[in-house]
Amino acid sequence: MIEVLIYLFCLLSIGTALTTCLSSKIIRSTFFFGITLFLIAFIFIVVGSNLLGVVQILLYTGGTLILFLFSIFLTGDWDYNNLGETFHKPVSSVLIAFFFFLTTSYLITTSEIFIKLEDKFNINKIVSTQDISVSLFNDWIFILELSSILLLATIVGCLTLLKFRKEID
Repeated sequence: MIEVLIYLFCLLSIGTALTTCLSSKIIRSTFFFGITLFLIAFIFIVVGSNLLGVVQILLYTGGTLILFLFSIFLTGDWDYNNLGETFHKPVSSVLIAFFFFLTTSYLITTSEIFIKLEDKFNINKIVSTQDISVSLFNDWIFILELSSILLLATIVGCLTLLKFRKEID
């Protein structure tokens, strides 16, 4: 059952990643990118790395989508009719992505660093929700707070730049 879920989430994440790359609308691409990040987090959770899955959802998915959406909304001078299609060469883009995936997979599986990491970590370890919360609030609280402050500073900086740009125009 777990293997079926892993394969299902992998296929769905590949499909949403391709949709992200091949979509012609930037907002649609952003939301499909968020779905891809969520699916990757679910893969982490299914294989037993609950902490990594939670961090993926909290930091990468939330933070990345917020930054993408703010960058889209803060650039108010978009001509939505002339965005252009991104489906010009779908076969070549899929082939390039496939060869990149094969090359990266080969390098990761043959690298000594990743082999040592695989030996060090136990993938089948079952972690409870209480262990995750204790680890988040004891080990990761500084990193999580620092990243949230940096995201807030980025948003305030974007709004300040937008204010000055509107005053100049």
